[in-house]
Amino acid sequence: MRAVAGSVWAYCRKTVSWVLTFNCLLSVLLAVGFLVMFYAAHWKLYQPFLLNANLLWVPVLASMLNFFPIASFGHVKVRRLGFHHFVYGFVIVAASFVFMSVSLFNLFVINIRDLRFNVGRVFVLVGLTLIVDDFADISDWTKMGLRFMKSMVYGRRRVVHVVQGLLSLVTFGVFLCIFVWLTQNPRGVNLANVALEGSLLVTSLTGVLSVCKKVWLGIRL
Repeated sequence: MRAVAGSVWAYCRKTVSWVLTFNCLLSVLLAVGFLVMFYAAHWKLYQPFLLNANLLWVPVLASMLNFFPIASFGHVKVRRLGFHHFVYGFVIVAASFVFMSVSLFNLFVINIRDLRFNVGRVFVLVGLTLIVDDFADISDWTKMGLRFMKSMVYGRRRVVHVVQGLLSLVTFGVFLCIFVWLTQNPRGVNLANVALEGSLLVTSLTGVLSVCKKVWLGIRL
């Protein structure tokens, strides 16, 4: 029974880590997409409640810092189905780009409501989630790269710990600003804004929980 319970718990942790990784990628995708329209098309984003649209860079940075705590939580041994997860990830990403017929750059800068395009986007993020989750196993070079990054962060882990907390709180503040804007602008309640709001909330809570768990402070070389 203990072995079965341990196996179930391992799969649950891995699933949660996949969901949180997907959310980080979604936060980056949506935030960068809105920022591109802010710079290129001069969109007035969530004014006057969001003081400056450049604050959307904060969730992007917060999401990037969340990758390590999420990977640490999802670092469990689960049975692989034939291949490493990154193999399936690359296949899904490649198939999605063929399906959408766009470049990686356009993935972030195009804002359209075409169902086919947005479904393709979701599958790209699913594929990237599997790649990010299994990044260390892609090759010896990726493993060495991650070790090098870990060694660089080790001496600055207290600073990173504080920065993650600040970014998470600001991200939650951005979430609240957009939430208030949506209550005042019902026409703005669409899939893109709702998805952004959900991703911001999860990103901020993930960061706060990581800070509470002192994940960055627990790094070991």
